[in-house]
Amino acid sequence: MSEIRHHLSEEQHTLTNLAGLTAIAAVIIYFLLFADFALVEHGRRSVGEAGLGNLMIVVGLSGALGSLAAAFRFKPDNGSGPLTAGFAGCALAACLSLWTSHAIAAYASGILTGACLGWTTVLLTLSLRPTLHLKKLGLCCGLGTGAAYAFCSQPLVFSATPRTQSAIAIFVALAGLAASFRLRSEPIKPSTSNDFRPFLAGIFVLLFLILACLDSAAFFIIQRNPIVKADTWENVVTLQGNAFVHLCAAVLAGIALDRRQLALTLGTALLALLGSCVFLTGADRHFPAARACYTVGVSIGTTALVFYPARSGRPWLAGLLLSIFLWFGTAAGICYAQWHPTLSRPLLVITGLVVVTAFMIRHFRLKYLHATGEASRHDNP
Repeated sequence: MSEIRHHLSEEQHTLTNLAGLTAIAAVIIYFLLFADFALVEHGRRSVGEAGLGNLMIVVGLSGALGSLAAAFRFKPDNGSGPLTAGFAGCALAACLSLWTSHAIAAYASGILTGACLGWTTVLLTLSLRPTLHLKKLGLCCGLGTGAAYAFCSQPLVFSATPRTQSAIAIFVALAGLAASFRLRSEPIKPSTSNDFRPFLAGIFVLLFLILACLDSAAFFIIQRNPIVKADTWENVVTLQGNAFVHLCAAVLAGIALDRRQLALTLGTALLALLGSCVFLTGADRHFPAARACYTVGVSIGTTALVFYPARSGRPWLAGLLLSIFLWFGTAAGICYAQWHPTLSRPLLVITGLVVVTAFMIRHFRLKYLHATGEASRHDNP
C-alpha cells in the first residue's frame, strides 16, 4: 500500500471505499441489464433473429480483445484516466443503442459495448486492491456484487423495457465514471499466495470457466421455459426474495474470501450451480430449489470472480480470467443451451468429476509445495 493510503482521514477512507463499491456495482449492473438484456433486444430489432448470433459473436470477440488489451496496456502510473475512459465508452455504447435502427449501427454499438466493458472490468479489478483496505477487499467485493444483483432484481428494473434498461445503464456507467476519479492504480507487489502461481492459477481459470458455462446455460434454460421463468422471475415477491438472497450470499462470500477461503467459496458456487442444473432436469416440484441454488451460486461466483484477479495484483491473470469467463465461458454455455432443452445428467456428472479432480489436483499440488519448502508462508499485503 502506498503512503498516501495510510494517511487518508477516516472520512476519506469512507468515500474511497464507497467509490470502490459504486464502481463494482456499476460494472455488474451494466453487464446484467445492458450487455445481457437490452443490447440483445436492440440487436434483435435491428438485425433480426437470424443475425443476432453473429452480432453476439462480434460482441464477445470485442469483449475478449478489450480485456486482453487492458491487461497488456495497464500501467499503474496512468492513474484513473484509462478506467474513466472505459466507463465513458460504456455510456456512449448504451446511448448509441437507443438510436440503433440499422445493422451497421447495431454492430457499432455491439463492438463498442464489448470492447469498453472488457477494458473497464480488467482495469477496475486492478484498481481495487490499491484503493480498498486489503483486509476488507472481499467484503467490499461482496457488497458491490450483492447490491448490483439486488438492484437488478427489483421488479421495476427487471421488467423494464429495453430502452429503460439502456437508460439505467447509461446512468450507472456515468456513476462509475464519477467513482473512478477516486480509484487508484498505484504499483503493488503481486500476491505471493500459492493460488496465484501459474499452475494453480490455471486450475482456477478452468474452474471459473466451468462456472461461467453453468451460469449461462442455466440462465438460458430458465429463460426459455415459461413455467420455470414464471416461478423464477415473474413474481414480485419472488424477485424481492431473490434480491435478498443475492445480497446475503455475496456478503457472506466476501467475508469468507477475507478469511482466505477462496477454494471453499468457489467450490460452494460451483456446487450450487451444479445443483441448480440438476434440479432443472427434474420435475416441476424441483424448480424452487433450482431457483435458490442458481441465485446463491451466481452471487458467490461473481464475488469470487471480482476478488480473485483483484487480490492477485497480476494484470495478465485479470485479462485472461475475465476474457475467458465473461465472453468465452458465457458464449459456450449459451451455445450449448440453444441446442439442448436441458442439461443431461451424464454431462453434469462429468462436469462434477472435472471440478472434484481440479480441486484434488490443487490440494496435492499445495502439499507438494509445502513438502519441498516452495510454498509461500506469507501473502503480500
